[in-house]
Amino acid sequence: MKNILVVDDDPILLHTFVGLLKSQGGFLRILSAANIQAAMETLAGEEVHILITGMHMSEMEAFELLSLLRAKYPQTRVIVMTNNASAMFRAKIKQMASVIHFDQALDISMLTKRIFTELQIDYGGQVRGITLSSFLQMLELEGRSCALRVTAKGKQGTIFIANGKPVAAKMGLLAGKAAALHILTWENVLIDIDYSPGQITREMDTPLMNLLLESGRIVDEKQSQRPNFRKHSRYDCLVGVDYDISDWTYQCYMRDISEGGAYIETEQPVKVGQRLTMSLSSPVLEQTCAISGTVVRRDPKGIGLRFEELTLQQKQVIRSLMETRCSPISGPSQ
Repeated sequence: MKNILVVDDDPILLHTFVGLLKSQGGFLRILSAANIQAAMETLAGEEVHILITGMHMSEMEAFELLSLLRAKYPQTRVIVMTNNASAMFRAKIKQMASVIHFDQALDISMLTKRIFTELQIDYGGQVRGITLSSFLQMLELEGRSCALRVTAKGKQGTIFIANGKPVAAKMGLLAGKAAALHILTWENVLIDIDYSPGQITREMDTPLMNLLLESGRIVDEKQSQRPNFRKHSRYDCLVGVDYDISDWTYQCYMRDISEGGAYIETEQPVKVGQRLTMSLSSPVLEQTCAISGTVVRRDPKGIGLRFEELTLQQKQVIRSLMETRCSPISGPSQ
């Protein structure tokens, strides 16, 4: 993944902008800094491929940061976003070869296209709602070459395709066939596509169909060996919800639900053991209810929530969602 550092001294704008960039693809890792000192500390400890600044910072602060970057990190590409910049500021940054100036840049898609272009990523968008095995078979039929960034409930991995054939894979410390098999067992995946993966070192020669059959056997073995400690059937879904913590309301996506709990995608720093209240709506019943629960697990993409004892109305809303917006998952959950 490529590191993008966003620097701005307005905390609300910074949080909003970071969130928007995070939604633009799995190939980007978005970092943030609230001032120049924090930005320099991040640069000292991380390889930053592109730095974005200037949105709310004064021209003097922005130029100070650019000067420090030119002196210490001259290879770092910088995107400066301004609103009616002065002629003097424009003239100064035009003299800096590593700086790209966006004036009144309100189109987030245009900005991300420029970011991907600078990083030499031919971004093919995101695919959701199709199994990874089916998508790989489509790529094989078309003979495409690409890198697939696969995400599923906090897990991330990459499969590299050359002329329709899987030739390499990375997932944590795993590589090659072991990584590919691990990724192929994931359900309900989000796939980001890069059609210019660059030079790929071949790590495996196993045909795709053999990989799919072997990963299917692994899934079957895991399900047969897994003890059933849970009471309720779990359902996959993609439902927009909000939750309240300490008088703050946050928007998120619910990825699965049962009568015992739910998994929601959220970027907020919610901790295990924290209690929150989630709002659920049923368009069919035309009812909305608030469900309280406790966070029982946390991963980079979201949190697992265990519900408190449900009322009849809450159960009705959940069951309505299961019937109209969800699909069952093999095996029980919370």
